[in-house]
Amino acid sequence: MLNKIAATFLCMSALLCSAQQEIKTIETKITEVTVFMSGAQVSETGSISLREGENQLRIAGLPAQLDANSIQIEGNESYTILGVRHQINYLSSVQYSPKQVAIQDSLDEALFKQKEMAAIKDVLVGEKQMLEYNRTIKGENTTLIADDLKEMADFFRNRLTEISYKYLEIAEKERLNNIEIGRLQNALNSMNAKANTNPSEIIIALNATRSVNSSIRVSYFVSNAGWVPVYDLRAEDVNSPIAFSYRAKVYQSTGTDWKNVNLTISTGNPTVGGQIPVLYPWYLYQAQVYQEVAIAGSARRPVMANETPAVAYDEIQSARKSSSDYVTVQQNTVNTEFKIAIPYTIPSDNVQYDVTMKTESLKASYSYITVPKIDNDAFLKARISDWAQYSLLPGESNIYFKGTFVGKGYVDPAQANDTLDLSLGRDRAISIKRDMLRDYCKSNLLGNKKTTSKAYEITIQNNKKQSIELVIEDQLPVSQNGEITVDQEELSGATLDAATGKLTWKMVLQPGETQKRQLRFTVTYPKKTSVAGL
Repeated sequence: MLNKIAATFLCMSALLCSAQQEIKTIETKITEVTVFMSGAQVSETGSISLREGENQLRIAGLPAQLDANSIQIEGNESYTILGVRHQINYLSSVQYSPKQVAIQDSLDEALFKQKEMAAIKDVLVGEKQMLEYNRTIKGENTTLIADDLKEMADFFRNRLTEISYKYLEIAEKERLNNIEIGRLQNALNSMNAKANTNPSEIIIALNATRSVNSSIRVSYFVSNAGWVPVYDLRAEDVNSPIAFSYRAKVYQSTGTDWKNVNLTISTGNPTVGGQIPVLYPWYLYQAQVYQEVAIAGSARRPVMANETPAVAYDEIQSARKSSSDYVTVQQNTVNTEFKIAIPYTIPSDNVQYDVTMKTESLKASYSYITVPKIDNDAFLKARISDWAQYSLLPGESNIYFKGTFVGKGYVDPAQANDTLDLSLGRDRAISIKRDMLRDYCKSNLLGNKKTTSKAYEITIQNNKKQSIELVIEDQLPVSQNGEITVDQEELSGATLDAATGKLTWKMVLQPGETQKRQLRFTVTYPKKTSVAGL
């Protein structure tokens, strides 16, 4: 009996020792980051010292928004990974950077000054009230002589003036101090990305066959990061190629600065599902629309069109993307990755930082385009034929011509076909006018019909020292009513798109040359009908 009790005690002691095994915290450093359009894959590495048998390691200070399903642990032959657990450390205090501490100190000082100035203003107001309540210097039945009255008046005037000026001076200092408080508070808010969150941590169970010093690598996905494309387009003249710079504005607010990391910019977006949608029959029952919703591994049932399908938490978890879905190659049919050759530092302040990804000299053909009905300026347009190889995304562009910033544009590859058209801004050396020809503009009655005629003349003058190619766009009205007809009378050789009414003239103008084009048309409609837009 005693032997059984002793054996039971030894077994319980062993279990207790195993449960209370020390968890060793290790230091890791962020070494690589792949930034997606939304989210980022972060890799950290560190050195570990293992003893023979089971080891418990903790990697602390990780982002609170870390996606637990994306955690990957990479080791080597020195040990075997037994398990990984992710948790939020609610007992850990937030660690602030030296810059955050300095800004907080300045903010505290400014807030103290605010209270100090408010106190001084209260003293001044109190003193003014005291003077106003004690204007008499003698009793009511005492006669004051002139010198006493003058002395009293001078005293009150001088002191009240001093109080008023002092009050205005303090009020102005208070106003400026409040501006400084707002500036410091905004700066602190933008930097203090994790001030109100607790960091997370990963607990790793390892088994080592012997005592060994080794290394470990952990990677995970965070959602509060990303990048925005932006382009710089530079052209010296219409005969030179375009200097094309493709940049990423990278931002992150993970709570941890990325210091001197190997940065990769990816055009992928792991937050967007990659599963091909399945279209199920759309059934109608008693004027109610039902749609069949299917979830992997579950039975199908019809769901009301205005009903939110009930999905079990485990099913959502299983449908989430695994860490392998976040892995991309440098160039494939879906995503393109730009591996940056030099280390970058991206602070956790949600501010966009420029990262140059690619700079190219692109061959381009140039022409001018004008839409004088809307704008009398001519716009320089560059056409690039081999644009598809650069994996461009829709984004804002900064346009420079002859070394001068001429404005902003927008690069939209979705609108491109064989060529990508880039706007390089206005060129006011080309004079364009669109005038109404009033002699042709008139309205007439013909029986139960009414006609309205319109006429415009477009005048173009090339004031440049070289010839230019110019495209002019205008339009005819398009009728959507069988009783309203549009008759073209003069198009001056324009190409007409009958479906949209768009008119296009293409021309070449020599230096100093002036050309004119006319547009005349007549609209016929019932006389009792009012035609909108005419």
